[in-house]
Amino acid sequence: MARPPRLVIWAKMLHLRMQATAAARREKVVMSTFAWRKYIIFGAPLVLGILELGHPAVLPGDNIAATIMPIATWWTVLHVLQVPLFALLGIAVFLIVCDLDGRAAVTSQYTAAVFAVVYPAFDAAVGVASGVLCGTTITTDLEASLQELFWGPVTGLMAIIGSSAWLTALLAAAWAWRQHGAPILVSAFLAISGVLLAIGHIRPFGPLACASLLAGAVTIAGAKGRTRAAA
Repeated sequence: MARPPRLVIWAKMLHLRMQATAAARREKVVMSTFAWRKYIIFGAPLVLGILELGHPAVLPGDNIAATIMPIATWWTVLHVLQVPLFALLGIAVFLIVCDLDGRAAVTSQYTAAVFAVVYPAFDAAVGVASGVLCGTTITTDLEASLQELFWGPVTGLMAIIGSSAWLTALLAAAWAWRQHGAPILVSAFLAISGVLLAIGHIRPFGPLACASLLAGAVTIAGAKGRTRAAA
């Protein structure tokens, strides 16, 4: 049998090399994506939870100006940082359930997306705006403006939508993971996080909600690791 021409052999070798290079690139993209998912899922609740330890409480009936004015700079910086972190927190929940199927997982994904849009907007409207006002404005009607900003119907509606979306997303995520055989501890951590942050993100609720979400994510990762090891 005649040997194939050298040019054909070179062409086949080049084709195989290109296939190997493409496969290596795909593997690199997959690993990079996996790394970014871990950074968001574990990093967002960790960093936000630490920041929330420094979030003073402002409750109905409090003198808002008297609370914020002495810490106006920190208050403003805190809420500027919270805006992207709350968005990342919603994305983290989305990523936690994005590989699951079923109605509960889809519900969690959609409501986590709503939270990632609405809640940061609410926090910016109330937190950043009040910090700027208290740091730059000294007028007799400042307190009245702050009370409207904190407890008025516009920001109040944003808070209700954002908090409800979070609660729904985490309860649905808890149910979705339970349906897929996750330990009951996973569902408990996720559900607790949903309830706590729906109440508020001031301490202790915010830090505990972030810690509970982080604990749930770690438990999921541990269960996945044991499943892979058993396989």
